[in-house]
Amino acid sequence: MSRNEGIEIAPGAVFEFFESKEILCGVVLSVKDGRFNALSESNREVGLTFSRVVYSGKKSLDLELSRDQLLEKLRSISVNRKEIMNRIDMQAIWSLLESEDASYDAVEIAEFIFSTPVSDDQAAALKRLLLSDRLYFQAKDSRFYPRSAQNVETRRLELEKEAEREQKLIEGARWVASIYNRKQNITQIDFRDEITEELKNFALFGEDAKQSAFIKELLKLAGLASTSQSAFRILVRLGVWREDENLMLHEHGLSAEFPPDAVEQAERITISTLTQKAASEREDLTSLDVFTVDSPFTRDYDDALSVVELESGLFEVGIHIADVAELIEQGSPLDREAEARASSIYLPDERVSMLPASLSEGILSLKAQEDRLALSFLITIDSKADISKTRICKSVVRIRKQLTYGDVNDRVLEGGKFKALYDLAVKLRQKRLDRGAIVLPIPEIQVYVNSAGMIQISRYDKESPSQILVSEWMIEANAAAAVYLAQRDIPALYRSQAECRQETEFVQSEHELFSIYRRRRLFSRAELTTEPKPHCSLAIPNYTTVTSPIRRYSDLVVQRQLKHALAMDAELYSKQELDSLIAPLSLAHSRVFTIQRKWTRYWILKYMEQEDIDNLSALVLVKNARYAHLLIPDFLIEANAPVPENANFNQGEKVKIRIEKAIPREDVLKIQIVM
Repeated sequence: MSRNEGIEIAPGAVFEFFESKEILCGVVLSVKDGRFNALSESNREVGLTFSRVVYSGKKSLDLELSRDQLLEKLRSISVNRKEIMNRIDMQAIWSLLESEDASYDAVEIAEFIFSTPVSDDQAAALKRLLLSDRLYFQAKDSRFYPRSAQNVETRRLELEKEAEREQKLIEGARWVASIYNRKQNITQIDFRDEITEELKNFALFGEDAKQSAFIKELLKLAGLASTSQSAFRILVRLGVWREDENLMLHEHGLSAEFPPDAVEQAERITISTLTQKAASEREDLTSLDVFTVDSPFTRDYDDALSVVELESGLFEVGIHIADVAELIEQGSPLDREAEARASSIYLPDERVSMLPASLSEGILSLKAQEDRLALSFLITIDSKADISKTRICKSVVRIRKQLTYGDVNDRVLEGGKFKALYDLAVKLRQKRLDRGAIVLPIPEIQVYVNSAGMIQISRYDKESPSQILVSEWMIEANAAAAVYLAQRDIPALYRSQAECRQETEFVQSEHELFSIYRRRRLFSRAELTTEPKPHCSLAIPNYTTVTSPIRRYSDLVVQRQLKHALAMDAELYSKQELDSLIAPLSLAHSRVFTIQRKWTRYWILKYMEQEDIDNLSALVLVKNARYAHLLIPDFLIEANAPVPENANFNQGEKVKIRIEKAIPREDVLKIQIVM
C-alpha cells in the first residue's frame, strides 16, 4: 500500500486515498509542512498527511478550474479507473507470478498486462484491485507478494468467514434495530438464537465476553451505544429477560432449575422413603410439643424447638434439626448439586434453593402436623442456665405449630414455656457476655417483592425476645455439636474467629447504630477450619454450624460427620476431604452474600425511585475534607456525598440528605447533604 511519506505531491496532483474503507480520487489544493489540503470526489475538502496516499502518478488538474469542473473531472477519472479494474483478471495475473519468489509494486504488475508505458489510470486501477481483492496477493510496505496455492486456499476460507461475519453483522444489526425501536414488522434472521446468546454474554461480561468485539460492532451498526446496557435493553424487549432480571445469577450460572439427574433423585424420595427411615433406630419424640419460629415468608423449615419442665426445677430443651443427611447421600447427584450451590439464596423477588423445592419445602422441611426425621439436641438445664447434660440423637418429631417471630414475642409476654425458654436464653447470653462475647445487633431490613412487582420493606429488631430466644438456642446446639466432635478429635468444618482488633480512634456519638458499625469493622473475619479454634465474638472455644442443613451445604457436611460419629465413634470425612471443601465453600458463601446484598440494594433503590423519596436523614460514618460516607438508617444502605462548603457536622452525627438520582440497574445513588 503506498503510504510513503517521502513522496512529493504538488498542488493540482491527482491522487487516491482511503476514506472509510473506500478508495477515492482527490486533487491537491495546497501543500504545507508535510501536510496537504485536497478536494475529494465526494465534494469534501480534507486535510491529509502523505501517509494517507494510496496512489499518486503524473496526472494533474488545473486549479484555475471551478470547483464543479474539478469535481466532474475527478469523478470521470474515478469511473474510468473502476471500469479498467473490472476488466482485469486477478487470477490470471496471479497464475503468471505465483511461481516467482519476488514482490512487485503496482506499476510492475501492470506492465505484465498492459502495453507500456502504463498509464496512471491503469496503474491506479490495478492497485485498487490489489487492495480490494485480498485473495491472491498479500500487501506489505507498498509491495505485493503472490501467495502460494496452499495459502490462497487458506485465505479463501478466511475471506469466506469474514464475508459471513459481515453478512451477520448487517442482518443482525437490522434485526436488533427493529427490536430496539419496537417496529411492528420485525426483521427475521436465521441466526437469531446465536445473536441472542452473544447479547446475553455481552450484557453479563462486557469487554470480557468472547464475542464482545462482534456485538459492539453490531450495536454500533444498529445505531446504538456499544454498551452492555444496550444489550440488556434489547433482551428485555425481546422478552428473553425481565426488566428486573437478576444478572448476577446468570453471571454465576445460578438457577432455580435443577439438572435432570438431581430432579430424578428428588422424585424418588417420597413419604414412603421417610416412613421407612423413621422406623429404624430412631427415638420417637412425636409426643413433644415442638414448634418452629421463622419469618412469615419462610417455606423451608430446618430447625424447631421444644421445652419440657422436669422435676427439681430442671428443664429439657430440645433443638430439633431436619435430618437432611439421612435422605441425601454423599456423592449423589443431589449432593453434588448442593455442594456446587453451597447455600440457598434468598432474594426479595425469588429464591434459589440449595435443594429442590419438593425436598426443601416438602419432605425435608419440618412442616406442621407431619412426622419428620430430625437430629435432636436434648439439653438438661436449670433455672440459672447451668447445663448438666446434653444428648444428641436421631429422632422422629411432629411439629405442633409454625410460629412467626411476632407470635413468639406475644407468647413470651403471656408467660409459660415461651417465657421460660426466653429467660434461659437471656441467661445463656449473659454467660457468654461474661466470658467476653460481643453482641452488636444491627436491625434487619427485609425487602419482599410480590408477583405483581409491589415492593414491601420492613425493619426487624434483632433484639426482640423471639430473635434472642431462637439465636441463643441455635448457638447452643451448634456449640454442642462442635464439642462432641472436638472431644473425639474428629475433623469438621469448624467456625473460628480471631481476636477482634482494638479501637484506636474513639469517636463519641449519641447514636447507637454508629457505635455498632464502628465496632463491627474491628471484627476479624470468621473462617472455616478443620480443627477447632475459638470464636471471638461468640466467646465459644469450639464452634461449628449444623442447624441449617436444608439451606447451607457446610451444615449438611457437619451433620453427616456428627451422625457418623454418634453411630461409629469415627469420622466419615477425612481431614483432607474437608480441607478440600473449605476454599470453594468460602468462595461460594462470599458470592451468595454479595448477590443477596447487591440485589436487596437494587430493590431498595427501585423503591426509592417508585415512591419518589427525596428527603431522608443519614448517619455520618466517615468524613474527610471532600466526602462523607453515610448510612441511611431507614434502609441500612450506605452512600457517599460531597461535603458542602462551611459544613458544620462530624462523624457520628445525623444530617439531612436529598436524593438527587437513583438508578437501580447501574447501582447509582447520588445524594446531597442539605445544610
